[in-house]
Amino acid sequence: MGESAQVPAAILAGGDATDKVALAAGVPCKALAEIEGRPLVSWVAEALALAQTVGAVVAVEGPTRALSGAGEPAGVPVVTAAGPGFIDTMAAAAEAYADAETIVLVTGDLPLLHPEAIDDYLRSCQGGRAEVSYPLVREDEFDRAFPGRGKFAAPLREGRFIGANVVPVSRRFILEEGPIIASTFARRKSIVGMCSLLGWGFVLRLALGRLSVADLERRASAMLGTELRAVPTSWPEIAFDVDTADDLELARHYLRRRLEGA
Repeated sequence: MGESAQVPAAILAGGDATDKVALAAGVPCKALAEIEGRPLVSWVAEALALAQTVGAVVAVEGPTRALSGAGEPAGVPVVTAAGPGFIDTMAAAAEAYADAETIVLVTGDLPLLHPEAIDDYLRSCQGGRAEVSYPLVREDEFDRAFPGRGKFAAPLREGRFIGANVVPVSRRFILEEGPIIASTFARRKSIVGMCSLLGWGFVLRLALGRLSVADLERRASAMLGTELRAVPTSWPEIAFDVDTADDLELARHYLRRRLEGA
């Protein structure tokens, strides 16, 4: 991500009513589940709109048109992906910004995101040549901020890290490397799938804590066919996504405390 005053952002808010959070909340897609009377996607859109490093913002919905069907609750323009897959959502983001070099992809389930976190992280990504900048949050910092919200952490030589969901990506990478993005995303929650993708030996060394951040960067870059940079961030809010109904309740608790100034 090169030096730039502002970069455009796309909120990935696909999915449909079969998502477990959507089912629990009784809404057409997870991004419409509400906290304090506002949908998740609205909290994300507000944080991006207030960030100094972010320019234009769009929300990308799935082909069921859940967001636009609800009256565009994100408060930003909504574009519709051609298909239900993750790569379809990313492709729609790339099409929305035909002149952009870099697009910040943000999932629509980060209700605790705030503009200071976005600005600090994106500024730390500037100046590099990587086509993908992936945020890493230290597990101990995440647990201190959000006790009770456990997340998978990779044991690396530098410590235990959690991946997050605010990712600057080059538009070229989205358009030209779609198949590998789709393959990686499809296998991300399967141990066997990730082992076959990364190699069993590599995953074993990872599990034993024998790999460094640089090792991960090299393997991911080779796998994706581009330069990936892992960027540590001290903002745990970037990693607080809503995957379950319990996560939604925790997010309500922490957001209510923030609004009350606790």
